[in-house]
Amino acid sequence: MTEFVSKSSLKVEKFQSPIKLVRLNDILINPDYQNQLAQLNLTSFDLIWNFGGGNTFKKIPARSVTRIDFEQNGIGNAFYLKRHNPEKVKRSRRYFLKPSQNGLSQGQLELKNIIEFRNHDLATVIPVAAGEKKVDSYCVISFLITEDFSPFISLEWILFNRPEFFTGKKGELRKRILLEKIGYFARKMHDAGFNHKDFNATHILLYYPKPDIEAPELALFDLQRVDRKNILSFRWVIKSLAEINYTLLDEYFTKEDRHYLFLAYKGGLQPSYYGRFQQWWIRRKTSRIARHTKNIIKKRQF
Repeated sequence: MTEFVSKSSLKVEKFQSPIKLVRLNDILINPDYQNQLAQLNLTSFDLIWNFGGGNTFKKIPARSVTRIDFEQNGIGNAFYLKRHNPEKVKRSRRYFLKPSQNGLSQGQLELKNIIEFRNHDLATVIPVAAGEKKVDSYCVISFLITEDFSPFISLEWILFNRPEFFTGKKGELRKRILLEKIGYFARKMHDAGFNHKDFNATHILLYYPKPDIEAPELALFDLQRVDRKNILSFRWVIKSLAEINYTLLDEYFTKEDRHYLFLAYKGGLQPSYYGRFQQWWIRRKTSRIARHTKNIIKKRQF
């Protein structure tokens, strides 16, 4: 069986149950991880912000991401520390579009999104700690720590490293079950009033518990960019399914597969006239994403 299928047991509720945070000094923490934070001496904003260890694998002007590996009671674990560099935080003028995100730093915003997803039984990563600090009258720095999402693994990794998982007779069955899960999750997320603005194979996490069980558990991560329900929410299905369609490799996912994904989102109902219009719109949006991505890659080459 493919090696990424986990042999360890997992309580999926761990990734979707509500989280209650408590204050520790000048930060918010998940009390389940207080001992680990103390062990790593990460118990205040300054200690976390100035932490010099770990492996920083992403560093851009806006933020950096560091993996912190450690052991507790002989068991290995890892945290991801996302630090957001100075940013201006002010109230948005687009009140009618984003009423609940005004005035939040990026670290606090992602924490809020994680908590609200979990409050609606939408699986995502486990928050460990978060905090923000003013650097002047208009700018703040912020951070968010999450636990490593193992044994979940991204759909993107499977597509590029083990694409044979979706080939052959069993692969066809796995594809159908996966598309059902993705369509159902997207609809559940939208019905709850949220839309992940990067709903693609990179951010979709899968957990296959046993070799003889083909249905994976599904979760989302990187909740920095999430829309709330607004007057343009009718476009969410277009954007979300176009994003995931673009990242599903054409060599393994056919037009019929993409049609099946749309039906899964619709609860299995055959599309009405408006549904067929939505499918056309999704194909058009997918093509636009492909052209836009191609232009970005071209610009980076020069």
